[in-house]
Amino acid sequence: MQNSGSRILYVDDEVGLCRLAQRRLSRLGFDVTVAHSGPDGLARAREGEFDLVALDHYMPGQNGLETLDALMKLPHVPAVVYVTGSDETDVAVNALKAGATDYMVKTASDDFFDLLGRTINQALDTRRILAEKARAEQRLRDSNAQLAMMLSEMNHRVANSLQIVTALVELQERRTRSDETKSMMRDIRQRIEAVSRVHRQLYASGGGARIDMVDYITGMADNLALTFASASAARPITVTADAVEWPAADAISIGILINELVSNACKYAYPDHSDGEVRVIFTARTNDGEPDASCGFLLAVEDDGCGVDEHAVPAGTGIGTQIIRAMADTLGATVTQTNTDPGLRTVIERGADGRQAAG
Repeated sequence: MQNSGSRILYVDDEVGLCRLAQRRLSRLGFDVTVAHSGPDGLARAREGEFDLVALDHYMPGQNGLETLDALMKLPHVPAVVYVTGSDETDVAVNALKAGATDYMVKTASDDFFDLLGRTINQALDTRRILAEKARAEQRLRDSNAQLAMMLSEMNHRVANSLQIVTALVELQERRTRSDETKSMMRDIRQRIEAVSRVHRQLYASGGGARIDMVDYITGMADNLALTFASASAARPITVTADAVEWPAADAISIGILINELVSNACKYAYPDHSDGEVRVIFTARTNDGEPDASCGFLLAVEDDGCGVDEHAVPAGTGIGTQIIRAMADTLGATVTQTNTDPGLRTVIERGADGRQAAG
């Protein structure tokens, strides 16, 4: 028998019944100790660890429920089978609510102890399963904590590596004499920064897999504003973003899109040496009123500049446009550009499952 040798404490104020219980349960392979009152049972439970306590309800001085409450406060809490009268359903329910594993009705029939033995075995099996479940859950928590620590460390190392690459690109940018090359190096540096910022934020969050979009987009905007502002021309970049956490993989693509669109606006929307604002809007689609990444998003970048002349020769190398299309395809999103007179509004939009969202 799997539960053979289990230590059982039988608590009942009827001395004869305790002796009979000890004899009958011992034949089933249990190591049985008896106690004749609630305080006596508690004293024995404190002296040694029992696997299960069979506890009678009616006892002088301290009834079973009061004893059960004290048993639940022991360092080692045993399984408890609560023994009640045949018409005491409420008592049994209260015992289960208080922590009893099971209950049974006390009778004067010959098969009472056979039924008690089966109930004890079931209670011990239940306690063992729950203990194994708790251990498995703890191992899972420990494993998850270890994986989170490893992921956090990986994000830290990736962020550091990207920071080194950014520094090398910046060093090369400073040494080159060609304005065109400087501009290309600056664009490369900003693209790397968009990816690096995600990994820094993931590291700061302790190894999670989601990004706070307000912090992420605001940090990017501040960095871009410093990059493109000059003594003669301010480039304020304002951010309006929903306070949501977004999957890191999507956040990287969204960050690259913001970098390209804001950089284009800063470089081409306004004449040289003139002030001009750029606005970034990020809105999460909702599910029953709650933001939900699976429902999609809307990203818009706006300016009040000269707009786009469809018949003019495109400025720049065209790489930025290719990156925008590639990132939008990666996200399953659409790209729409509209001249707003004055200015330009570019919208990147994704509906649920990558479908175009309704406006």
